[in-house]
Amino acid sequence: MNITENKTPPWAFVHVSDVHVGSPRSYRFQPAWNEHWRTARRQIQELNPPLVLVGGDLTRDGATHREELTGIRDDLAALGSECLVIPGNHEVGNKWSPDSSVAINSAYLRRYAAVFGPSEWSVVRGAGINRVRFTGIDAFKLGSGLPAEAELRSWLDRLEPDPACANHVWMIHPALFADRMEEPDFDHAVDRVPWYFGLNQADRFYLWDVIKRTGGNHVISGHIHCRRHLQVDGVHLHLAPATAFPQWGDRWADGDDTLGFLKFTVDAGVIHPEFVALAAYSDLVGYGPGGNPPVAGRDYAVAWQSPPFSPAEDEPSHSGG
Repeated sequence: MNITENKTPPWAFVHVSDVHVGSPRSYRFQPAWNEHWRTARRQIQELNPPLVLVGGDLTRDGATHREELTGIRDDLAALGSECLVIPGNHEVGNKWSPDSSVAINSAYLRRYAAVFGPSEWSVVRGAGINRVRFTGIDAFKLGSGLPAEAELRSWLDRLEPDPACANHVWMIHPALFADRMEEPDFDHAVDRVPWYFGLNQADRFYLWDVIKRTGGNHVISGHIHCRRHLQVDGVHLHLAPATAFPQWGDRWADGDDTLGFLKFTVDAGVIHPEFVALAAYSDLVGYGPGGNPPVAGRDYAVAWQSPPFSPAEDEPSHSGG
């Protein structure tokens, strides 16, 4: 380490996830979640970080409502910070299962890419000893059997470590696991919630090997809406909070489902995490079902505003290819 690197000034980046911005033109809408995003957005602008990581589930139903994708894209573009984005299941479909009409599929992937571009990227930001490599992927492709999975694996297999970076931060939407790295696969028909939140074992171990091979020492995930910080084999795992609504706060003794986002300060080659709680909560009441309802049977007659599209035409085919 030379004297110049010792004098490299610290810098900070923010990670925000699970904002779930929706639309009153949809078959369901929670205006409180939109208000929570506006609050988080103001707080992020006050911090004025040079970089914001957006960890997926930007929308309520962006997979089938393109206007939600374009709306949050334009909102992020006006934030004032560089934004690096990955999709969540509400943009590209849920973790693959053969019995779901809202599982990840190629049509959803194409729609997301048409608005946001590639869902896997690896870039370097910062300078000197505070140089950080950031890699983001759509981990839902793993285990899907889609052509996009083979493309992602080929891309991951070609990644190499960067010795010029003291830190390598990975961003994925699902957690690597529900409770422990070695846990077996959950039966989605019996233990659907832990199955839904984490990766299957084979996909988890594959990705974990890539992360370690490329010098990854921080992994930030969303999806669970509950904040935790773990260390596995020296790698920091940051389970991020949501801004929209809390979830799974009773799963672990050290879990905290308080709404907010994460701020990371890079100083002297070390990344320091900090939780920023949402400054205010909204009590606005919306309408429509929660969860991940099937495409068939969605009732747009309850929408507060007329949809700018024919819902049947806006929803892509749900074939796996």
